[in-house]
Amino acid sequence: MVLIGILLSLMLSVSDSLYIQSVQTFQYVGQKEKGLSVAFSAILSKDTTVGGKEVVKYDSVLTNVGGAYQPSTGVFTAPYKGIYTISCSLMSHPSNSVHLDIMKNGKKLSIVYSASGTNPHSAQTLQLLLNKGDRVWIQNRSGNKASLHDHGSYNLFSGALITKV
Repeated sequence: MVLIGILLSLMLSVSDSLYIQSVQTFQYVGQKEKGLSVAFSAILSKDTTVGGKEVVKYDSVLTNVGGAYQPSTGVFTAPYKGIYTISCSLMSHPSNSVHLDIMKNGKKLSIVYSASGTNPHSAQTLQLLLNKGDRVWIQNRSGNKASLHDHGSYNLFSGALITKV
């Protein structure tokens, strides 16, 4: 019985070492490729009105490692083929409800909604396989103007490269 306990203990110890070695190897491989970092976060600095079907231009850039987000257009362009995480949060002005589409190359991927009458806050996060040059943006779903309520903290568009493939 003691021999079985010792064998189990050794097996667990070896499997833990293998797992730790695998994680360290993965991290090492990822660190060998310099310059692959891609991450951005941008917010609206003030209350903003967006025209019908118009792209939301998040004007206050908090982070733009790799320079793939363009605040003048509101568009993120994937610099590498890889798996990315993309997030969007929304707070509409109490005077109107707002639907925003998360778009990829002109195709709607998801919708973020904020109702009128209060200040509900909503968000979406997607993990996407993007090809080099794929474009992602947030746009007003409606053909009518939409008022977004903000003072530099509620409406966010962000993304990051998880891994290159």
